[in-house]
Amino acid sequence: MKRDKLQAILNKNERIDDLQFEGLKIIQNKDYYCFSSDAVLLANFVKAKKTDTIVDLCSGSGVVGILAQAKTKAKNLIMVEKQKELFEICQKSILLNNLQNRAVVYNIDAIDAPKLLGTEKFDVVCANPPYYLQSQKKLSGNRVVDIAKFEMDFTFDDLCKTAERLLKFGGKFFLVSDSERIVELLSTLKKYHLEPKIVKFAFANLEKYSKVVLIESVKYGKQGTKVYIQKQN
Repeated sequence: MKRDKLQAILNKNERIDDLQFEGLKIIQNKDYYCFSSDAVLLANFVKAKKTDTIVDLCSGSGVVGILAQAKTKAKNLIMVEKQKELFEICQKSILLNNLQNRAVVYNIDAIDAPKLLGTEKFDVVCANPPYYLQSQKKLSGNRVVDIAKFEMDFTFDDLCKTAERLLKFGGKFFLVSDSERIVELLSTLKKYHLEPKIVKFAFANLEKYSKVVLIESVKYGKQGTKVYIQKQN
């Protein structure tokens, strides 16, 4: 996209960040939720074939989906973001990177994605969902930020139910979340026939506890889980 057209689509407080991969860029607004290193960890964790379509739930500004599609060379990318403010930013990031022919974002609740996209159709679903229960931390008072960070009207149970409906038999679900909720995460995944195959705990400091966990699950996969640790930069 040419510079003059680019400036025309930016709103107040929006900025363009370099994703440092194949010239990709992302638009963010400092007044809303901006992505952290967790999103990049997830994008690097996602595996997909060149013939696959990646469905990215709770896509925010689009960083996970856009990076994951570029790194895996997946054929298509579908993103789902219910907050209008973040949906509009994600749309602009698609235009900014000239991805109109392979990426689309829908402004709907993630739980409604199977109704729109179809059930048991996809090989890969990923999500960087709200991490925290409202009992864990204090709300900021910024509606866009709080909905992105806290389970307010979309729970982890809802997320797993949605992923299970979207995925084909043997399809893979990749997610990042709060390590403190690991027992709940694993039990809920199994409840919806999403068998955890890889669990990777990320550590900012190996002398302290992990705050972030990445999980790869397979729909109706065989039992057996590999556990790794990763240094988080």
